[in-house]
Formats: sequence, structure tokens, C-alpha cells
Amino acid sequence: MWMTRLPEVPVKAVLVSGEYPRLISALQRLGITTISTKRDFRLPEPVSWHPDMQVCLLKEKMFVLRASPTKEILWQAGLPAQETEKSPGKWYPQDVLCNVLAWDNYVMGNLKTADPNIVSMADKLGMQWLAVKQGYTACSTVLVDHSSAITADLGVSRQLNRNGMRVLEIQPGCIGLPGYDTGLLGGCCGKIAPDKLVFSGQLDSHPEGWIIREFLASREIQAIELLPGELIDVGGIMAVL
Repeated sequence: MWMTRLPEVPVKAVLVSGEYPRLISALQRLGITTISTKRDFRLPEPVSWHPDMQVCLLKEKMFVLRASPTKEILWQAGLPAQETEKSPGKWYPQDVLCNVLAWDNYVMGNLKTADPNIVSMADKLGMQWLAVKQGYTACSTVLVDHSSAITADLGVSRQLNRNGMRVLEIQPGCIGLPGYDTGLLGGCCGKIAPDKLVFSGQLDSHPEGWIIREFLASREIQAIELLPGELIDVGGIMAVL
């Protein structure tokens, strides 16, 4: 099984926050099976349901937080996730153990905050680590395709540019995340097919929504807005099957 943020075929199932039933229903109306996270009370409350805070995908491997309540859900769905070495905590950097982003033969994240089991597995799989200071790498980055991305983080943008990717830099903020000042665009979306990127809300709610839409169109990617209203950081929509 090869799990990736950049599916080569239409996805059958996604991992999504169990906090948003309307989002789950919208995905199911597209014919996609949803696997819902459980809340992990060890994480900060605003992100305690977030897939990208609980789970990390590395090629055919999946990691889940140690003693996570979501682990049983994954196993029941036929997704045998390995546990992180460390347990999460309420404060940064203890909350970002799984918040790294992998695609193709790359894995991007902060080596000081990523869980040692994830770092070790990436090395065993022969993946190239793209080191950044941003601990919330997965939340911060939208993988558009194999050679382009969107982010508001300048460090992430520089690292991706150095590795030959075309990057759209957007202004920070303007993303809903109740309990925090702002969310991050990578946490609002996920690929469900090679040419389809779903968003939790409407791009027009973002001041640079039209720029994002044009960038996606230039890459021949269709933006699908699942719900009306503002973009909400839901911890990403993670293709798993």
C-alpha cells in the first residue's frame, strides 16, 4: 500500500477530522469513504481532532501518535499504523510530532520537532529530508502536484524552490481556526485525484483566493469547495486509500 498526499488515481478513502460532520457528509457525497479521527485530549484543544497533528504518511508507512485514540479506527479500516516514539503534549513542540509532509522521495519538516521514529523511517526508506524551521510543516504547505506548492511560510518556500518546485507565496492569516488567531492553508485542503484539490470552504473568503484559483488552474488542478463560507483549518484531508 502506497499512501501519498499526491494520489495518482482518484482516491477511495480519506482521513478527516471527526469534529466536522458537514465536511464528512460533503466528502461522502463525492463518493469518498471517510475515516474520522477521534479527539486526542493530549493535544491543544483547537487542533485535538486534526489528522495532520495525529498522523504522518511516509510512502507505504503510516505513523500515529503513541497511544492515540485514532489508532484503533485506523486498524479497523485496514490501516496498520505504527506509533510514534514520543507522546504528544499541550504545548509546542510536543504537539507537532507527526506534523511533517512527505511526497515522492521527499519528506519536509523540522528535524528537532519531528518524532524520532518518523525521522528514522524516512532514513530507512531512503527519503531526502528537506529541513525547515517550521514545526507545523504539513499545516503550512499545500502540495498542488509533484512540482508545485502553495505556502505562506517563507522558509518552506525557499526550501521548495531550492529543490526545483514552483511555489505560490500567499499572505499569512485569513484562515479560520477557532481558538487560535489563524489557521494555515495546508490544513484546509487535500488532493482526492491527480487533478482535484478539495477545500473545506470557499477560496473567495481569502483575500488572495483568486490568485490561488489562478495558480491551480495554471497547473490544471480543479478546486472543489466542499462547504460554503470561510476556509477552516481542519487538519487537512488526507488520502489513505
